[in-house]
Amino acid sequence: MKNIYRVRKINLVYESLRSTKVINNLLLILIFSLLINEANGQQDPLSSQYLNNYFTINPAYAGTTKDLNLSVGYRTQWAGFAGSPVTANATGHISLAQNKMGLGFSVVEDKIGSNNTTEANLAYAYHIRFKKDLMLSFGLQAGMINYKSDYSSLNLDPADPKFTNISEFKPNIGSGIILKNEKFLFSISVPHMLKPTNDATSITTGLYAQNLFVLGAYLLPVSYRIKLKPSVLLRSVSGAPVSVDYGMSMRVDNSYSLGLFTRDFNTMGFMAQINVGDALRFGYVFELPTNKSVGLNFTSHEITFGLRLKALRIHDLNEVRGF
Repeated sequence: MKNIYRVRKINLVYESLRSTKVINNLLLILIFSLLINEANGQQDPLSSQYLNNYFTINPAYAGTTKDLNLSVGYRTQWAGFAGSPVTANATGHISLAQNKMGLGFSVVEDKIGSNNTTEANLAYAYHIRFKKDLMLSFGLQAGMINYKSDYSSLNLDPADPKFTNISEFKPNIGSGIILKNEKFLFSISVPHMLKPTNDATSITTGLYAQNLFVLGAYLLPVSYRIKLKPSVLLRSVSGAPVSVDYGMSMRVDNSYSLGLFTRDFNTMGFMAQINVGDALRFGYVFELPTNKSVGLNFTSHEITFGLRLKALRIHDLNEVRGF
């Protein structure tokens, strides 16, 4: 009996050391990404979809929902404003290995004026579960970014090198960490760790920067049917002011969500989501800029459609998730 106990103890120590080694390696990767955050002020594509799909800003969310989770979204910003941003995206992630890891993908197309950026990434996440449903997840993503510019329809000096039509492919690496249970979520991520350059003009105009995202959210039960979820998101990039989103949503019967949020108090937003059964979900976001930005005439709209599937036996669609 003593020998069996010693063997079990050795195995527990080994598993603990192995998990610690994995944690240390992933922490080093994320810390490195934060230290090299020295890019210009170009922001990532703006979206409010993260309020219902955290995978859009953090690869560590992959596989944390214990299902196959698919989502598509479309956003038009400042509708009616010539050359305004239009963003379309598709994401998917799945829980694997007894929900101890996750795999995912994301495809994003962002168009602003004469510039068009298409990005495709694959993501991997490793989950460590503690007592009381506490989970720590580390995520990495890697892929390619295609940047295109076409100024042929504009009245510009063709000899100006800054307005040369280009099409370039650039690699991308991103990382993130999530700590969560059924009552709170804390997320920190850098979706684009590499510093892009424009080979045609030797400047970084139009390419993504190394934005840092820090998100905190808490689920506050008001009654058996109603729950409140306050959230704060910080976006930071070198050379630009820190951007802050403040949000508050209300969930009713775990089927309907309504919320309000503001972005730097320059934009006021309303969001709604409805779950149809355990599988389908539809979301809509309306944003109204204030006089501090582009004026009250140019609103933004974002729609999302999501699908949950039980692709593996370990998946559970009946579980009610806080995040």
